[in-house]
Amino acid sequence: MPNFSYSKDFQGVADVFLRSPNVYRPLLDFIETVMLGPSELTKPEREIIAAHVSRLNGCDFCLDAHRATLTAMGVPAETVSTLDKGAGIEGVSETVRHLLPFAEKLTRTPAAIAQADIDVLIELGVAEQTIEDAINVVSLFNYVNRLVDAFGVEGSPDYFKLVGHSLATNGYASLLRHKAA
Repeated sequence: MPNFSYSKDFQGVADVFLRSPNVYRPLLDFIETVMLGPSELTKPEREIIAAHVSRLNGCDFCLDAHRATLTAMGVPAETVSTLDKGAGIEGVSETVRHLLPFAEKLTRTPAAIAQADIDVLIELGVAEQTIEDAINVVSLFNYVNRLVDAFGVEGSPDYFKLVGHSLATNGYASLLRHKAA
């Protein structure tokens, strides 16, 4: 349910961004870089980590948006359907399997992250840059989840399908140009 008088007609997060494009353009540029820029993590792997964070935070809007985006990216339905399993998501790479518990700890108890957490990942063969890339995905979606929930954005199946396709094909910056019908 919308929490602001001016957000009662918001269909999704794009409406939040469009309300104040000058405020949100730097965020969208950051999202675009984190989610689509060069990384050892594939675009779908970053979406899976973002979905995992959104599930941990109870942000149904973002979780549904990530599901739709992963589907539009061609991720197998079996993988998308297991996003509710926490770190037990099926069909992910060994790297992502190692990063999901780290993402959970960073989301739930960020002050508890220690050198040992990084060292374990490195010992498992995860590159330092890949860990940093995952940290950016986790941190970013902890913010976006809070933004969406504070505005009371709910979305709809039609919105998720439309936006999922747009995110998969045009990236996150397209949210400033896109408004669901």
